[in-house]
Amino acid sequence: MVESLLKRLGEALRDDGSRRQFLTDVLTWFRRALTALTLLFGFWLAAIACGLRFVGEHNVTTGFLLYLPRSVFLLPLPPLFLITLPFHWRMALAQLVASLAFVWLAMGWQVHKTGPDPGPAPASGTKITLLTYNRGENMKQSLQPFIQQTKPDLIILQDAGGRAAAFQNAKGYEAFPHVAGTGEFTLLSRFPIRSSQLITVPSARGPAPVAARFELDVSGQPVAVYGVHFLTPRDALRSLARGGFLSGILGFPGSPYAPKRKLHQEWWDDRIRQTDALLAICSHEPLPLLVAGDFNAPAGGAIHRRIASQLTDAHPTAGQGFGFTFPGVTRNPLSLGGPWMRIDYILSGKGWQVLSCITEEERPSQHRALAATLFLPGQRP
Repeated sequence: MVESLLKRLGEALRDDGSRRQFLTDVLTWFRRALTALTLLFGFWLAAIACGLRFVGEHNVTTGFLLYLPRSVFLLPLPPLFLITLPFHWRMALAQLVASLAFVWLAMGWQVHKTGPDPGPAPASGTKITLLTYNRGENMKQSLQPFIQQTKPDLIILQDAGGRAAAFQNAKGYEAFPHVAGTGEFTLLSRFPIRSSQLITVPSARGPAPVAARFELDVSGQPVAVYGVHFLTPRDALRSLARGGFLSGILGFPGSPYAPKRKLHQEWWDDRIRQTDALLAICSHEPLPLLVAGDFNAPAGGAIHRRIASQLTDAHPTAGQGFGFTFPGVTRNPLSLGGPWMRIDYILSGKGWQVLSCITEEERPSQHRALAATLFLPGQRP
């Protein structure tokens, strides 16, 4: 067989005309191979984007992949692009277009022009700047620079149980005369706080206190503000990282992985039920509604899609860049040493207009703060 191949190669190279034809044929087949690889790369990115968005936490595997840096799915691009460019520039361009589409659709890149001061709102309406921050493991870094940048009217804190009294007398928070706390949530406000109460939802482990409701008097306009903090998936992800995430693919009925898939999927299903329960409460809120906090559910997943179908997410509406808020400074080269997930959100109910949305920069703590300015037209003289 080898001798036959060598003989055919020798015949193909016997004169100048044969050699030119041989090189032309090789180049043609190579370009076809590059075209096939480009199509495969595009299909790979489309499959990942659709799997994360439409399946997400409904499957153990895609639920786990949501928490990885999305840039990991772009790793084939550099070598493929460098090989393709000299021989088939159109396919190299197609690879870049597919990657940019993935960055926009699956990674959440936004190009809105925004800033810390969107300007004065019209006279008839309610304008509020809301800042949210999970202060757990804050590395003792002050929030004051971001407060000075965004000048919020409200600050809703998570992992701040029992700290309401301390904030009332804290230096740098004099602009917030009204403070209330319930559970782990603390609200600092320029406006009077009428009431506060903890919100629990059903879960497999019993009622889960995932949110707090605060009612404010904003110059005569009552407004409801919900602070949210869902349970961290850290333990579930650690278990899946040891190979359990493959059970989402291999755990078909009757397989050895089926029990493991069922066990892991129960956690995600419980999270989806909790989200639906909170959204049901939000849907019955009679007052103009703002929701902010740490949902521990990455943007671009199935849970986030459910949330964004009912409430307006401030970042894709008026944010800039990726808006990543977690996990702070890292050693991960795929995220360039910074965060790679957006799990902290500012959301609004019907009627609100999002004027701006800004994510804090360069914070080494686990979470970065997020601020948005919103306007509710025609609600007060």
